[in-house]
Amino acid sequence: MNSKVDFAAGGIAISNDMVLIVKNKPDPDRNDDGYWGFPKGHLEKGEKPLEAALREVSEETGFTVSAENNLKPISEIKYSYVWEKQEIEKTVWYYKMVIIEAFAKEPDDEVLEVALKDYESAYDMLSFDNDKKLLRYVFSR
Repeated sequence: MNSKVDFAAGGIAISNDMVLIVKNKPDPDRNDDGYWGFPKGHLEKGEKPLEAALREVSEETGFTVSAENNLKPISEIKYSYVWEKQEIEKTVWYYKMVIIEAFAKEPDDEVLEVALKDYESAYDMLSFDNDKKLLRYVFSR
């Protein structure tokens, strides 16, 4: 099976000890109902990772966010998975962000749900260990 390479960027957006998470659509090849994670998405041609992260968080959630002075990613995660019978080698850069305005616009239909949760609730809801580790780092726990 040939691998496809994918680059993405996203954000861990915080406001008053609440964190923004999304429920992603399920893989049609697996028997699940989707998974919880941080908003993220593909880099568009010529786009820098931070630009993509800000755009994707806004598009997927409808929230207005800012990276403030966090111009470098707080995490680079590499993993592989199979999506629609295609192996994907993925690199994701995550940036710490602050929420400027919740539900500033209607989110797109790329995700099933958008949630603003406290640390404990978000930790319990996140589907993957890498995301839980990143949440602990951002909240210094």
